[in-house]
Amino acid sequence: MLKERLSKISTKVLYGIFAVIISIALWVYVEITENDIQMQAVNNVRITFLNEDLMRDRGFLMTSYTPEQLSITFEAPRSEMARLAATGALAVEVDLANISSTGPSELVYRIIYPAGVNTGAITVIAPSASRITIMIDRLLGREIPVTVSYTGGTASEELMVESIEFDPQFITIWGPESIVSRISYIKVPIPRENLATTFREELEFILIDENDEILELEANQLELLEFSHESVYVTVPIVEMKDVPLTVHLAHGPGTSDEITSVRIEPASIKVSGDPVALREFNNIMLGTIDMLRFGLADTEAFTIIVPNHLSNISGETEAIVHIEVIGLDIAFRSTSNLQDINVPSGYHAEILTQSLDIRLRGSAEDLALVTSMNLRVVADLSERGPGTSRVPARVYIDGIDAYIDAVGEYEITVSILAE
Repeated sequence: MLKERLSKISTKVLYGIFAVIISIALWVYVEITENDIQMQAVNNVRITFLNEDLMRDRGFLMTSYTPEQLSITFEAPRSEMARLAATGALAVEVDLANISSTGPSELVYRIIYPAGVNTGAITVIAPSASRITIMIDRLLGREIPVTVSYTGGTASEELMVESIEFDPQFITIWGPESIVSRISYIKVPIPRENLATTFREELEFILIDENDEILELEANQLELLEFSHESVYVTVPIVEMKDVPLTVHLAHGPGTSDEITSVRIEPASIKVSGDPVALREFNNIMLGTIDMLRFGLADTEAFTIIVPNHLSNISGETEAIVHIEVIGLDIAFRSTSNLQDINVPSGYHAEILTQSLDIRLRGSAEDLALVTSMNLRVVADLSERGPGTSRVPARVYIDGIDAYIDAVGEYEITVSILAE
């Protein structure tokens, strides 16, 4: 029994001693390997720039830099080297605060180590470049005009392209003076043909140089440009054209009608354009009304051609001449002294000073033969007249005969309105 106990104790002691020896060996190995000094190149080191906004405020712009990729060889313990070599962990920093002229500048850089690295244990052996060379240009901002044109035609001859609308009219471009100064204007191509309806779309634009050619730029050059707008909103209105006749309304008296009246309008029609739906029900342009009692057998009047706001006058005519002629009727003259007044103001009486009037009558020869001076009555309405003597418009009435006769022209009589 005692021998068994001693044997177990001896075994445990041996295991303990062996474990201590293994632990010491591992510790020694780790210490040796972790602190093993290595030399290694770290490639693709990030290059960052400070105070770029400050440089731009002074009117300068960095257009390129070399080298674009940096490699640095370090000597460091294995543990630190692993941190340095981690992808994207290492960077260098270039300060642009002192830039004050255009052209190339060689600037030193500062290595930015990853957080937690023991920089005291690291030695820089050999960078691929000791300085960063940057190219500086003047920063220029210009307002460049935008032009838009469409030459693709329409789907049919009845359709027409009206004035193209686009926004903005100007685009401001900021960038290197060497590039921006070469831009003459901005062109917006419209990638469509044979339009049947109005085209509306946001479109990309291209830069045109002083030789009226596309300004060819590399991708890295385009990245240096800033635009106040990235696209242009373009509207290409497609409208329908239509010949629309001009018409007038005839206000007839008893003796005339449309059937015996000849109307000739110059021009007879005009060409208008507008939305096809709006044009569908638009069949004439009414110039105005002609009072057929105002003249005898023929008259000529001028009218302004008024086109609704939603349509455009393509023909361009702004005035129409209307020729009116009454067919198959005659003119006769009769004199009458049957002059009367009505609606004399209260507290007054009227005295007609005109003794007689010559009346011009229009009708068929047979009907005109029936009219005598006894059939004519001239009436002046004094309802809107005050005291005094004045010329008052009068209306002619034809009484006592069954005939289609008009008294044509305008008539006045002289009336004195006196207090009672």
